[in-house]
Amino acid sequence: MSLSTAELEEVLRLALAALRVQAGAPAEPAATLAEALPNVIHGRRLGDWLDVYDGLMTERDYKPQTLKNRRANLAHVRRLWGARMIRDLRPHEVSSALREFLPARSSTAQRVLAALRDVYTEAVANDWAEHNPASPVRQIKHKVKRGRLTLETWQAMRTLAQTGPQQWVEPMLLLALVTGQRRADLAKMRFDDVNDGHVRIEQQKQAGKGYGARVEIPLTLRMDAVGMTVGDVIERCRSAGKPGPTLLRKAGGGAIEESSLSARFHEHILAVRGAEAHKLHEWPSLHECRSLAARLYCAQGVDVQTLLGHRAAEMTAIYINDRGLSAKEWKRVGAPSPPVAA
Repeated sequence: MSLSTAELEEVLRLALAALRVQAGAPAEPAATLAEALPNVIHGRRLGDWLDVYDGLMTERDYKPQTLKNRRANLAHVRRLWGARMIRDLRPHEVSSALREFLPARSSTAQRVLAALRDVYTEAVANDWAEHNPASPVRQIKHKVKRGRLTLETWQAMRTLAQTGPQQWVEPMLLLALVTGQRRADLAKMRFDDVNDGHVRIEQQKQAGKGYGARVEIPLTLRMDAVGMTVGDVIERCRSAGKPGPTLLRKAGGGAIEESSLSARFHEHILAVRGAEAHKLHEWPSLHECRSLAARLYCAQGVDVQTLLGHRAAEMTAIYINDRGLSAKEWKRVGAPSPPVAA
């Protein structure tokens, strides 16, 4: 029977520990053995470092949701490589394991690779490892499959929501479209955010800053496609349930969880489009209201980049791209007006 490298190393670790006991050396502290032998001998595994790394993450002052997301990615890291000796993991093993996420979950593969890179960066800095096996691995390309939301579909969803049991769903659709904001920002928008004829939004996504983009949207901003202003939609939110601090509220006035916003959106788009309209990973999500708002406002000449809170125009261009929805439409070239005769 042949043993793997990892199994041989474990046998050697146990043998060395036994020799120490026979020689009368104390079994503790473990740091003595750690200093005397390389990690590959005393059996430090990646899973052992992940326990330490989790403590380091708590010191980084992450928001609770960010910490939750990072731990979800680290759960994949532990599952895939946690039993490996931390100094033994090689780039080809990383690439091979990440294939399980492809092609349907390429975005997950991206996040797991990024998590593994950070894990090893910290491990090298703390002398748990000598190299980062994730560094040479090419970043996984994520091909976006999620379909764009059309105005026609949105209108059908709004019509359905108007007769539904949950009065906040139609205001949610309206608020998402006329403001173009992310789900987290929709959930936390409050009536007291309205100030001096504008609604103020400090976006949740911080993009490396200590705070998110700060946007003031005038209440007079009008979405021509629905014939309503931001102020009109806020008043519609006010009448959608019992009084409460947030624009979107349950019937009793309480705030609504972000996950509920997404769940109700999916229920409504599924109802109006039918179960066969999109494949599993191609259904437009609530976030697609942000793209639809960008496209509609761009046609009106509104400053979409500021509205979305983007620092770079290239990011705004991604949202304006309709991913082929208008590819078959005829594009009319504008011609200059003829000179007026004297």
